Amino acid sequence: MQGLTLQNSTTTILNLEKTASFLGISTATVRNWVKSGYLQTYNEDKGYFFHLSEIENIKTNIANGNLNKLNGRANKSKAERTFIPDEYLKGGTNIDTLTSIINFVAENNIDISASLFLLSLNLLKKEDIISNITIEDIMGGKNFIFANEQIEEEMTAWLSHIKTSEIKSNYDFLLKCSMPNQRDILGFIYQSLLLEGKKSQNGSYYTPEIIVNEIIKDYVKKDSKALDPCCGTGQFLLAFADTIENPKNIYGIDIDEIAVRIARLNILIKYKNQNFAPNIVCKNTIFEIGNHDLFSLNDENIRDFDIIATNPPWGVHFSKSDTEWLKTSFPKITSFESFSYFLKKSIDLLKNNFLKLT
Repeated sequence: MQGLTLQNSTTTILNLEKTASFLGISTATVRNWVKSGYLQTYNEDKGYFFHLSEIENIKTNIANGNLNKLNGRANKSKAERTFIPDEYLKGGTNIDTLTSIINFVAENNIDISASLFLLSLNLLKKEDIISNITIEDIMGGKNFIFANEQIEEEMTAWLSHIKTSEIKSNYDFLLKCSMPNQRDILGFIYQSLLLEGKKSQNGSYYTPEIIVNEIIKDYVKKDSKALDPCCGTGQFLLAFADTIENPKNIYGIDIDEIAVRIARLNILIKYKNQNFAPNIVCKNTIFEIGNHDLFSLNDENIRDFDIIATNPPWGVHFSKSDTEWLKTSFPKITSFESFSYFLKKSIDLLKNNFLKLT
């Protein structure tokens, strides 16, 4: 499989997808910019590849308003729209069903966390983990019966952060609608509900299942201990779970609270016949995770991850104070690119004879 980031001597080369992600635009827009002469490709005969230094320069000029013609297309950081990345769907998944869910949430102005909570209950019914439940049960504070104790704890904690007084009877649609048979369907819906601007600012986008599987298929063993330090809703974690027998050997970190809730639920459903607390936490890997306090483990357990596989965010917007902290903590990284910090942190958390997949 073609790598997402290539090294040409001392120059970093980005492929089409990474360039689009870094600039916060679509791959189609990148192609248009090449045709218009705004971007120059490297080794064009083999595809769309770009020098990172040039892309960084383009991004800086856009941010400074020096490229007005491009600014309107690249201004996704201010975009107030949602987007369904249907190219990431498995064959046979009904896009109309997903569109109806996204439109229902948008048209009724439903809080994203509340909508994902209701859709999670829908999925748990499909998995026979919870008995039949109605919107009136939720509005009335009725106790739910779960087949898994830890899942009950997770959902109870999630519900405590939702204003049930704002839930309306017509939200029953989210409990009854058909849930497509796709891995991490909750994560896919969450990504579709998020505003494009928020995803661009966080540098985080949905990673296609086919890419995740291709990256890790030859490396994960049944007894591996694996980590995704920016796990999102758990695409890599679920891929680990296809092979790893003990769910406690799967670890994830993400800064997004809703994404972490979904990731934890995904792993619990994957191992639904076991009762355990997932090793998935809501923290900032770069700023909050030290090499000796990860998940409150003992020091001797910190550097024993066999594999770290992830799709690190690109182009994260750091505050001035964060930038100063990064200068001190990572003096050898001068690009201030979030991808580089995640890569360095990952190396710090691996075994000495590590295997790193990004």
